[in-house]
Amino acid sequence: MTDNTKMIQDVQELVNLAYSAMIQTSVELEDDQISALENLNQYCVGAVLQSPEVMQKPLKVAYKANEALKEALVAICLSYALVNPRRKLRENKEFFEKNIAIYQRPGNIKYIDFGEISPQSVQAAIYWDIIEDWKLYYDKECGGIKALVDEKTNLTGLDNYVRGGDPSYEFARFHRKYTEKTNIQEEKSKIAAEDAFRNAVVQSVATEVTRQQLLEGKNPMEIIDSLLNQANSYRPKEIERKSQRREQKQIGYQKHHYRRRGEDEN
Repeated sequence: MTDNTKMIQDVQELVNLAYSAMIQTSVELEDDQISALENLNQYCVGAVLQSPEVMQKPLKVAYKANEALKEALVAICLSYALVNPRRKLRENKEFFEKNIAIYQRPGNIKYIDFGEISPQSVQAAIYWDIIEDWKLYYDKECGGIKALVDEKTNLTGLDNYVRGGDPSYEFARFHRKYTEKTNIQEEKSKIAAEDAFRNAVVQSVATEVTRQQLLEGKNPMEIIDSLLNQANSYRPKEIERKSQRREQKQIGYQKHHYRRRGEDEN
């Protein structure tokens, strides 16, 4: 066996070990989450094999794959921080970089230590969809952030989203904007469904009331006038909310106006 053949076999063995590593974490995760992390690790191994540094020095494959895995985990944890209302001010990229560490353990186990990151945050941050998002974003041949925005929004784009900057923050800001857009759409759908249900109930009640009144011998034109008056007084929930917001703004303006007038008089 030549030295060159032996080296190729050694490199192939290293690649196979890095690719088949089992993931363990300092935070208790569901089996499905562990499977997602193992999939992410496999993706990172495959990605770094194409890097110039690993192509020049193949023995670095495990080390560079761990670097890529940590970069992904930092971006994923940062993404959750940006949509978490209880986010701590210290939870920035540097905080996650400091606290995420990856160690190799016997038995081809890759151990991920999340340090001082809240276990609840880690458990909420890791799921298949966001890992698939990162893989698409990280694959520059697909177009990076443009491909991710196009796929997630079905080519409709994201209003007020600015591309560029540090990759971890660019990915996390996308996740924030996409979550905002999704939540707005869900809220509108919820309000529309509530209004549709209320309209159906009102219509059903009106039909039954009309039937009863006709049976009692009431004038049909008087019944129609009564129903029209009731319909005019009914406002769907969305219109009602907008009206309430306008009234609150008007009250706030008046209070401010009167307070200013009092200050001017003094």
